[in-house]
Amino acid sequence: MLAGLTTKRWRVQHFRSRACPTANAAVVEASGLPGRHLDAWLMPPEVRRSLFVLGTFGVDLALVEGTLETPLAPRSCGAADVPGNLSALCRDLDLPIIAVVSLVGREPGSFHLPHLPDGAEAVILDGLESAEDLERVSRLIRLTRGLPIVGAVELLPEARLAVETAPLGDVPRRAIEALGESFARHADFKALAALASGRDFPGCANPEAARLAPIDPSARLRVAYARDAAFGCYFPDTFEALASMGAELVEFSPIRDGALPEDVDLVMVGCGSPDLHAAELTANLSMTAALRQHVCRGKRIYAEGGGAAYLSGTMIIDGRAFPGVGIFPCEAELSPNPHPPTPVTRTLTRDCWIGPRKTEVRGYLSGRWTLRPNDQAFDCPSCHGPLSRDRDLYFRHHAVGGLIHLHLAALPKVVAAFAGPHQPSLNRPSTVSPFEDEGERDGA
Repeated sequence: MLAGLTTKRWRVQHFRSRACPTANAAVVEASGLPGRHLDAWLMPPEVRRSLFVLGTFGVDLALVEGTLETPLAPRSCGAADVPGNLSALCRDLDLPIIAVVSLVGREPGSFHLPHLPDGAEAVILDGLESAEDLERVSRLIRLTRGLPIVGAVELLPEARLAVETAPLGDVPRRAIEALGESFARHADFKALAALASGRDFPGCANPEAARLAPIDPSARLRVAYARDAAFGCYFPDTFEALASMGAELVEFSPIRDGALPEDVDLVMVGCGSPDLHAAELTANLSMTAALRQHVCRGKRIYAEGGGAAYLSGTMIIDGRAFPGVGIFPCEAELSPNPHPPTPVTRTLTRDCWIGPRKTEVRGYLSGRWTLRPNDQAFDCPSCHGPLSRDRDLYFRHHAVGGLIHLHLAALPKVVAAFAGPHQPSLNRPSTVSPFEDEGERDGA
């Protein structure tokens, strides 16, 4: 649908209803725009409305993808079929509902009415085998439910297989074009436009709720983020949130570069596949030294998923140990049976620059890695330890990271902390357990 609308020069913004940091290459390839996220579990209603209003600026159509039923567990966070629940989003944003009806596997000539969710206002048919099939099913739906057919896509098994089996981040352009041309042949563009514009645009009591206060020009913030074959999975909203504050964003490669960009205040190492490039990462001793020196100087690092594994003391991959950067006091082991990211809530067990002690954060727990405490020697003495009782978040000095993927656009206070003032941490290891509550400490 994205590709077909784009061929007609519609500028379409795609929203996932379940926030995953893995870039959906098919969305970018089809529409030319990075996908955004509206997650009812992560984001309160006002933030959802604000992000929707901000994300649809300058586009012709917004397309929110998800399900009205219980979402199935995805194969992976990068899979194209990762649905979130649309019920709350449809209510908050007053979205018209288009049901996508799959015809794959139907018996030829079958007159069985496909399942249609309550509240659907139009239908798209997927997996057409013939023009006769299109006319037959369209007539059946119009007669029984009175719903218009606003689009259809032919079966095209070769193109579908190419998209489904493509490596992450490498979706074949010709396959997407074939599917998009099929949708464009059968789409009712006037009906789609009428459906999208048939109700008022969602209001927002505070349209600036998702925006952040700009950084004081005198307190310039320069952010370096890792992007290469090993890393690169970020929410695009995160960069927009930082840029809206006036931050300068620069890329670097932990595989190729021998140093961090100059005058960097914050380093971000997002999720990715360091396990596929462990030997190259380990061999780049200059980058390892640069990251460790960045921490020793009291500068900030934020890492998630594979990025946190890379910054750990050791990466254990298929039973083989690879030295990590050694910043976080833990070792990371690649799971032999990874599971999809799962929603979790964590409470910070001590003060840090992303929030005070007892702050609750929501995110998705990576299922690819396991972190275990492993306090190894470091270049300079500094506070370090776990940040959660579940020991999936760690810190050293002002480096913070773990296996929880946070959607920072939904956490404006956390993003603001990236640029806010901070106190130097102690120049010695912490001797107080982060799991003691304040009363226990005072009593001791």
